Amino acid sequence: MKALVYGGPGKKSLEERPVPEIVAPTDALVKVTRTTICGTDLHILKGDVPSCTPGRVLGHEGVGVVEETGAGVTEFKKGDRVLISCISSCGKCEHCRKGMYSHCSTGGWILGNTIDGTQAEFVRIPHADTSLYHIPDGADEEALVMLSDILPTGFECGVLNGRVQPGGTVAVVGSGPIGLAALLTAQFYSPSQIIMIDLDQNRLEVARRFGATATVNGSGDDAADQVLALTGGRGVDTAIEAVGIPATFELCEDIVAPGGVIANVGVHGVKADLHLEKLWSHNIGITTRLVDTVSTPMLLKTVQSGKIDPKKLITHRFALDRIVDAYETFGSAASTHALKVIIETPAANGHATRSVGQATTGKPDSTVAADKWSCDLVTRSGLVLHVRPVRADDEEALSDFFTHVTPRDLRFRFLGGVREVSHERLVAMTHVDHRLTENFLACVDGGETIVATAMLACEPTFEKGEVAISVRSDYKHKGVAWELLRHLARYAEARGLKALEAIESRENHEAIELEREQGFVAEYYPDDPTLVLIRKEFHRN
Repeated sequence: MKALVYGGPGKKSLEERPVPEIVAPTDALVKVTRTTICGTDLHILKGDVPSCTPGRVLGHEGVGVVEETGAGVTEFKKGDRVLISCISSCGKCEHCRKGMYSHCSTGGWILGNTIDGTQAEFVRIPHADTSLYHIPDGADEEALVMLSDILPTGFECGVLNGRVQPGGTVAVVGSGPIGLAALLTAQFYSPSQIIMIDLDQNRLEVARRFGATATVNGSGDDAADQVLALTGGRGVDTAIEAVGIPATFELCEDIVAPGGVIANVGVHGVKADLHLEKLWSHNIGITTRLVDTVSTPMLLKTVQSGKIDPKKLITHRFALDRIVDAYETFGSAASTHALKVIIETPAANGHATRSVGQATTGKPDSTVAADKWSCDLVTRSGLVLHVRPVRADDEEALSDFFTHVTPRDLRFRFLGGVREVSHERLVAMTHVDHRLTENFLACVDGGETIVATAMLACEPTFEKGEVAISVRSDYKHKGVAWELLRHLARYAEARGLKALEAIESRENHEAIELEREQGFVAEYYPDDPTLVLIRKEFHRN
């Protein structure tokens, strides 16, 4: 199997490894379908986690399918879809009986730390009955990957330990994935203020969209003063540290109000100063915690009901064979704007992600509302795209869009000598029969400028659909077509299509390679030797 292996500080590689075997009767072998990269994995690569030694397969988050179980496993069987907890727990030891699963005497955080982890095609899960969760029918696997670690971590270590209360004031120092998870779950308790602090203005803008009442850019030396100004000089009731460096912990000390709580979430690799000369009389509490995942069943229900959507934390997606690239993207978040990246294994093709709450019937669904697929996508270059279905009044904007597409790209799009897009074509692209056809537009500049279109035309039987994508020539090589094709493929599968096809000019090498990277197969086109048929089949359970 393929696996991402830690080679020592600063070293990682994708290697071939033997498939793990059942060791104990309580083990399960899980075929991983989707996993992700955690900030803790970056700490490991920096050498901050000495318990993780070279040769270890990294990763402690993911979803998959049970491949095999030990004789002592009673809650799961071969073929069950499961959520993998980042914490393995026996459920019986002294710590587990206290709900401190992270300190289980034979478990805890061992995956991707002291035993091989989930960034592989298979993983062995100790104490399977109490370390796996059944995935409900119709649940979105990508969303549930966020429940392996970051959502319960932000909630338990930040929100619960921080004693967030209705009407209280909260500051989260660090607007990365964990900080944003704390922001999302803090809203369960309706605090009056949630102030997000970060050096990255893009992440602060994301935090605003996720519900922050105020943001503070900490790049200057007045971050504490700004927080105090926002709270009338009082400070915050809860200061959540979600970075793991001395400066951010000290900032929490500067902004916590008398009687407040500093909830540390970040993984610290070096010592941080505790200024008791300032805090000894302030009646504050300081909490530390490794996530116990006691909240996972509750969060699973909350996500399944649609009350919270952790999927919006996902910005990038990669196949397992590109996981080294995924690490580079995740580790360069300042330039790539990455939050969470999803890693799909080859097994994911048979377990495609679905919308939360959508039943898996295996039948065509002509009722899937395209407007529910409006979203923001972030390309691998960091470009933020607002994607929405076409409207009848988009004709003028589409006409302007095509003036920025070169004649060569127009020929690839319409497979002919089209010099300009006629009024009739524009009408056909904007006045679509939404039962069988959809045209998604990708926009920038607050939705004002169209930079790409992605059209899907379905057969009435929903056996297959044909996709055609156009990108403004000055926006090529920014990952726009990649993200749009993935988006359209998910939409097509939700509609119940069995296959997605594209007809490409044999000269359009970039499009053909992109489609192959996403699982399409090139086939002979019988009617024209200058063309090639690109096809992807959706495999349903």
